[in-house]
Amino acid sequence: MKIGLIAHYGEDFYKSRIDFLAFLKGKGCETYALVPKDEYFDKIKELSEDVYFYSYKRNWAFVFSLLSTYKLFVKRIKVEKSDLVFTYKFFPNIVGVLAARRAKVSKIVATIAGIGFLEKKDSSIAIKLIFYVYMWVLNKANYVVIQNIDDLKLLEKYLKRPKLILTNGSGVNPEAFINGKNYNSSFLEVNNLSKDSKYITFCSRIVREKGIIELISAFNLLYDFKYNLLIAGWFDDKGIEIEVMKLIEANPRIHFLGYQKNVTDLLSVSDAVVLPSYYPEGVPRSLIEAMSLGKVIITTNHKGCKETCLDDKNGYLVEVKSIDSLVEALEKLNTLSEEKIRMFKETSVELFNKKFHRDVVFDTIWDGIE
Repeated sequence: MKIGLIAHYGEDFYKSRIDFLAFLKGKGCETYALVPKDEYFDKIKELSEDVYFYSYKRNWAFVFSLLSTYKLFVKRIKVEKSDLVFTYKFFPNIVGVLAARRAKVSKIVATIAGIGFLEKKDSSIAIKLIFYVYMWVLNKANYVVIQNIDDLKLLEKYLKRPKLILTNGSGVNPEAFINGKNYNSSFLEVNNLSKDSKYITFCSRIVREKGIIELISAFNLLYDFKYNLLIAGWFDDKGIEIEVMKLIEANPRIHFLGYQKNVTDLLSVSDAVVLPSYYPEGVPRSLIEAMSLGKVIITTNHKGCKETCLDDKNGYLVEVKSIDSLVEALEKLNTLSEEKIRMFKETSVELFNKKFHRDVVFDTIWDGIE
């Protein structure tokens, strides 16, 4: 079987889709991929000869390349004589599904990692129009992979043709984080962090809906708190950058590290990962990676996030947009005994292996395709 994979940006392909291609090859399939040409171009080029690159801008400018990208996809899919095509996330789902259908591919699998801004479909006519166009396109796929039960319940109302496959995230390989199980002093030194301090971490692109304002506000209310807060990520919402930096400037226990390419190093010095998100998530990869390394999880009782936390067993679930709920959860963490923390961490690893391990997710997808 010849299988194509259309990715939505280079970093995601490099860090996770390559593993899935290796899995497919292990099933005896021939594979190739179409990947945006971005800052990961050189790294991806070194790894595989079966990758073709296309131009894509991660903003509204992408609409001007729709037709040319569509034609490129159709041509490549036909040349490869593809039997099955996987598409990932919004742009590749729209253009890739239509291109694969035009190329008469027998099986098309679209993957949704959260529906993002389309959850606000009732807030404006424009978003509602985009939502229904998206549903129309997805109905041309044979299968749609969905990452949490809430999205499944929503989309099954609109997707009547494809078979829906529920997974838990995209699949994380814990071996990729094996070094994170060792203490990494160089990370502390490079970032001017004390090796004598204990840390909790927020690791995500920084937009308001990830709960960053609520988290910092809650942290600023804590006294006699034994943890420092590390904030790692990039501002994808420039409107809150000044607000965030102003909130943290007066607190020496909050450290803004910016974007971190090596998540292993970051997690290696952290006891807990905090993500008080109310964004329309699939399942946040940062939480899955944290679970694979046995970290305490504090996150919201919100779709995609709540799947990663068993309340009072491997962490704490907090209310959406609630500073008080975050303060309460962080104070509970602060008083946990070392034995209790060890139990929480062991439960995180057990939950990861049961639901989120790469092998489990990949097998679920493969077995769901008839």
